[in-house]
Amino acid sequence: MAVLSQIRLDEVQCNLVLTFTIVWGITFGSPLEAPTLDELRLSTLKSVLLRQLLSGSLSAALLGAVFASLYSSVLPIYPIAYPIVGWTAGYFCLKKFNRALIFCIPLVLIFTFLSEMITAFQLLVLQRPGVIENFVRIVLPEGVLNSLIAPFIFFPMRGWIEFTRLKELEVSR
Repeated sequence: MAVLSQIRLDEVQCNLVLTFTIVWGITFGSPLEAPTLDELRLSTLKSVLLRQLLSGSLSAALLGAVFASLYSSVLPIYPIAYPIVGWTAGYFCLKKFNRALIFCIPLVLIFTFLSEMITAFQLLVLQRPGVIENFVRIVLPEGVLNSLIAPFIFFPMRGWIEFTRLKELEVSR
């Protein structure tokens, strides 16, 4: 981890904490099963919206909140982007995909952009100088670095899920 967090591109470091939060969300994802067409047809709009709201990854949102609380001493704000991105990443659960790595890399890139946009918006509201210039300079290299490091975090997490799933099957026999 110490080596991975020191990788730099154009004076921008990889945000290993953000990458870990995103990969946690897309790995452990939503525990809710997708609704069937009959369930959708019989449900009210309120219940469909409530189900959709609850289908994010609560564990990734909590993990993002813990990491954000650690970052709040460095930034002049509480970075609400980490819990939001963690929760939203849970919608794109890659547990059941065979070629999940193909989706992992672009998802980490997109969620890094989203996280940096939310943080830049927070800093703009506080009227911090140079936010847009720094955002433009930082967001692309950080997104690329996070995407390149994501497979090294994703494979151990995916292996952990498969290992626990196999152990549960052995115990149930």
